[in-house]
Amino acid sequence: MVDRHGVRPDPEAVEAVLTWKAPRTDTQLMSFLGFANYYREFIKGYANKVYPMQKLMRNKGEKFEWSDKAQTAFENIKRELCEAPVLGMPTEKGTYVLDTDASDASVLDVAISGILHQ
Repeated sequence: MVDRHGVRPDPEAVEAVLTWKAPRTDTQLMSFLGFANYYREFIKGYANKVYPMQKLMRNKGEKFEWSDKAQTAFENIKRELCEAPVLGMPTEKGTYVLDTDASDASVLDVAISGILHQ
């Protein structure tokens, strides 16, 4: 939602997140990750935070096994979506800062992100 104060998640979407149950299938996980991805701009380090869940999607043909790491990632993303900050509009005055981050490909698959803020 956009108003004179900035950009924020839709309150109805926040309510849906609060009641979202942990995925039990690939399809349910894809649905949650698709929803969360839409709001990724509100979560710093999103790619690294959802990695334990995304990793499950790469095991095609294997039994879907929801791990403790995936559950922790799921709960953390839900919390962050519900507590998302309001993103303000940029102004002509002030300094811009670019924060970037990338994962080590030897530890995780590659994840790259960047945030421009003022």
